[in-house]
Amino acid sequence: MNILVRTIALASLSLGSSVATAQGIAKNMSDEHTFRTLTQDWENAVQARDIGTVSQIEHDDYRNVGPGTLISTKERDLAVLASGTVKHVVAEFGPMDVKMLGDDVAVVQGTLTDKSSAGAAVGAGTLYVFMDVWVKRGDKWAIIRSQSAKVK
Repeated sequence: MNILVRTIALASLSLGSSVATAQGIAKNMSDEHTFRTLTQDWENAVQARDIGTVSQIEHDDYRNVGPGTLISTKERDLAVLASGTVKHVVAEFGPMDVKMLGDDVAVVQGTLTDKSSAGAAVGAGTLYVFMDVWVKRGDKWAIIRSQSAKVK
């Protein structure tokens, strides 16, 4: 009888662990989908030079450290979009990894192939790696920090 009870207890623990693992995988897939969508929405707004949407997505104290020593802020990004001098014409995201740091902070790492134009010239495409930090304020997510580097 004691062996039967132990077997049932072990089976229950294994099943519970499997269910918890499956729930964790499903949550991670849901988080990844959420932030892939938010990241794509941000890129779409930049491509469309949609200042209102970019202003909502970028937190007021947003900072981006780009290739080299370029440091950008929300104000600078909005000014560049308004000027129309640089356009993102194609941006394709590669794999993304999402790490939730509680219920209101997420770190997203990924790759992006970007073709930009300054005037009429369109680049052949540049591969970047990036890491973004998103925070949840109320029921909305906003990007607060970003860093990107060109892959050589």
